[in-house]
Amino acid sequence: MQKRALWKHCLLTCVVSGLTCVVLSNDARAYYAAVPQSQQLTRPTTLAEIYRIEELAESQKDEAIKQLNALRSRFDAQTPLSDQREALSVLIQIYLDNDQRDLARKYITELQGFGIQNHDKWATASALVYEASLYNKNGDFPDAKIRIVQALALATEVNQKSLTSRANIVASVVYKSLGEFQLALQHQLIAMDNLEEGSRHADLARANAMNSISLLYLALKDPQSGLDYNEKATTLARAMGSQSLMGMLALNRGYAYADLDRLPEAIKSYEESLVIAKKFDHKEEEAIALNNLSDAAFRMENYKLCIKYGKDTLDLSEQLNDNSLRASAYVNLGLCHMGAGEVPIGVSEVNHGMDYLRKANAKPDIEQVLGQFAQAYEKAGMYHEAYKTILEQLNLSTELFRADRDRAVSELKAKYDASQREKQIEVLQQKNQVQTVELKNKGLQRIIATLATLIAVAVAVTIFMLYRKVRKTNQNLEEANVKLAHQSTRDPLTGLLNRRAFHDTMKYRTELRERRSSENQNPPHALVILDIDHFKNINDTYGHAAGDAVLVEISNRLTHVMRDKDMLMRWGGEEFLVFLNQIPVEKIPQVVERILISVGARPIGFEQKVIPVTVSAGYISLPVGTESEIDPSWEKMLNLADSALYMAKTRGRNRAIGIETVNVMPSEFDELLQGNLENSITEGKVTIQQLAGPVQNEILTTF
Repeated sequence: MQKRALWKHCLLTCVVSGLTCVVLSNDARAYYAAVPQSQQLTRPTTLAEIYRIEELAESQKDEAIKQLNALRSRFDAQTPLSDQREALSVLIQIYLDNDQRDLARKYITELQGFGIQNHDKWATASALVYEASLYNKNGDFPDAKIRIVQALALATEVNQKSLTSRANIVASVVYKSLGEFQLALQHQLIAMDNLEEGSRHADLARANAMNSISLLYLALKDPQSGLDYNEKATTLARAMGSQSLMGMLALNRGYAYADLDRLPEAIKSYEESLVIAKKFDHKEEEAIALNNLSDAAFRMENYKLCIKYGKDTLDLSEQLNDNSLRASAYVNLGLCHMGAGEVPIGVSEVNHGMDYLRKANAKPDIEQVLGQFAQAYEKAGMYHEAYKTILEQLNLSTELFRADRDRAVSELKAKYDASQREKQIEVLQQKNQVQTVELKNKGLQRIIATLATLIAVAVAVTIFMLYRKVRKTNQNLEEANVKLAHQSTRDPLTGLLNRRAFHDTMKYRTELRERRSSENQNPPHALVILDIDHFKNINDTYGHAAGDAVLVEISNRLTHVMRDKDMLMRWGGEEFLVFLNQIPVEKIPQVVERILISVGARPIGFEQKVIPVTVSAGYISLPVGTESEIDPSWEKMLNLADSALYMAKTRGRNRAIGIETVNVMPSEFDELLQGNLENSITEGKVTIQQLAGPVQNEILTTF
């Protein structure tokens, strides 16, 4: 099980405070304009000192804390309240960033008291934001959600851009931890809209925003896009020389590489992050890097090294008192012990880790662990436990990853790119205003008039050119979106339809069912789910290129036996799904038998090698049988077909098992999905039909 690093709190002080650190915001300029000249020296000087100390904290946290406390000790009754809360906010952020959570909590309480005493909603909202971050770090996601909802409400009342940005950044992190990806995307968009420009801290905030987008792509199972945004953020962090941020980005880059099955590159990134974390004494990032190295060792079946890294992670998680890291460490240790043959110990450890995750309601992490747990059970020969675990993962996966996720991500990217173009125009206008002010101060009235004219022309020409560029970019973006809409419904390897296309089709399922009940003339539909037998062995024996060739050839063979009105999809990995549209129940076994024969009757050739390939299948009609009173959702029917597929696997593979009738009351159907299909068959509640696959002939298929 992998872990990801989130937002660097210490990089956002100026964003949180409502001021930039080098160039004051427009609101701040208006404030100073209304303050007498004699009173304007204290605040800029104090802010500059706070900013200098905050930068020092990136490399010398202890010295930064010492200087910040010394600065706070000089505060008196004449010190503006805004300076006092600014210094207190920086202190909290330093402690949060360096995993000193008890001290962070102490000063969060002080900030809360400050807000109550001075009727300062800004301070109260900020304290709630920090509390939400602290709960999220501890893996207590429900409590984190409660605090961030309260903070967002107060931030709306305050209506200050940088506070709004910070609150929505943390909201995005919390909702992503809870698996509510659509809400996470919405809050990330709001945060980006309120980011300020013009300082090193603003650039760091933008790099962190790119990192957040990268993490959302990873959560949405799109590691390549996540890697692309990580590289953009890394380029910006490298240009600014922020090693601390580069360490976090290296950690998340390793996560993306691991999801892409590029394990050597993932290990290199984790090791890079580990070096930086130790250099800056960032215990949390050190623990996450060790945890992810443990996960990588498990995937490479180096169980001895996996257990070593897992124990090191567990030791650090105890020091940090971090339940999220404890959960991940126990899961990795358990999986590695199961892989090493110590199954009872491993099962106990995985379940112990899962207890932490379930208590925190960390659904994305739970879904990931269930998949690994099921594979470990199957490898240990514990098929009944594997079957139950797969069912639990399937139900959770259906809940988490909905069909509209690609649309939401596209909206995020389009809005982010448009925001960048608008910022270019705003920065250009600000630079020209600064030049005009400098010329007026020099008293060069005649030259000013000439230059003002030239500047106006230059600005007009520049804005016109930028407008043309933006319009051209928008046209290209529109064309790309049209192309993306087509690509988003197709599997890039096989060219078959994908899950999204099927989900869109099944939106009309209710309408079709209503028409069937009223006219009662059209035959039912059917679902057939297929899985290539021993596909991992094909990859391990002949290489991944051979595995890709097998997938393409099987998709071609299946296409030839499908009717025009049927749908054939690559469901994921080595799985395919067939939707048989309006097919008589008695014809379904004939079609499934043709499918088994089309794939398994002859081997597949690749680079002068002969690869025998068969598939296992599970199928079911919609509705079940010809006289059943049950007509549940297609998702539940697919779950039942998937259970039949798993039974076909356990009964020797190269065969199909179909669900013919389900003799239960509608109210008992959900219990059937959670139970043991074999038991239901034995008790006469379910009847099945079994079809044997063909014996392969040694005939070479040419590509």
